[in-house]
Amino acid sequence: MVATARAIVGAEGVASLYRGFAAAGLRELSYTSLRFGLYEPLKKALGAEDPRTAPFHKKVLAGLGAGAFASAVASPTDLLKIRAMAVTGPPESLAAQARAVAGGPARPWPLNFYRGVSATVLRACCLGATKMACYDQVKEELRRRCGLRDDVPSERYALQGAAAVAAGLAITVATSPATNARVLWMASEPGTFRHLGHALGHIVATRGPGGLFRGFSAQWARFGPYALVHYFAWEQMRLLAGMRPL
Repeated sequence: MVATARAIVGAEGVASLYRGFAAAGLRELSYTSLRFGLYEPLKKALGAEDPRTAPFHKKVLAGLGAGAFASAVASPTDLLKIRAMAVTGPPESLAAQARAVAGGPARPWPLNFYRGVSATVLRACCLGATKMACYDQVKEELRRRCGLRDDVPSERYALQGAAAVAAGLAITVATSPATNARVLWMASEPGTFRHLGHALGHIVATRGPGGLFRGFSAQWARFGPYALVHYFAWEQMRLLAGMRPL
């Protein structure tokens, strides 16, 4: 990861590390809002609203469903983000990237924005099922086994921090194969891969099974801090809004 970052900065400058930032921000506004916002309503619909009695598999199903729906809605922004990051040379604007995608081979043209959607949805299913359910379950286990409480600030932060670290690691392990397949598919020329299985098979055939976890350290370096910031901010906003902790 360090060698890759050094090569990018040496060839294109520090600003290149933020290539695709506009598309990434647009994706988070849609995808993350839906994924976090739908988790608890889905838990309630599954009869798993009480954290003390909710079975773990229902938390997994709620996270999976929220992630799948959110990623299907936000898939066009995911495609724009990956294409913007894959471009070499002078960066293109988000509008220019969108025009290039719209001019692709699919007819009607909106279908061009859903290229690789199955890989995006699969990754989101893995991510939602692990991130939300793992965070939820680890917090409840710490409350039950260690007696930590949400109404004591120091204990609340310990709960959130430990659960976020566990969730970040779980996300990285669960999503790496789908992440590699999605990036390969979306960044390649149209028609290179027919479906998700084709992209996964290509990775295994050319790089071996370990290729499914290529870039694991970079993914973990992203998901670890991301989960900490995300959950701390989310829980604080819940507290300010008068909502109970997850």
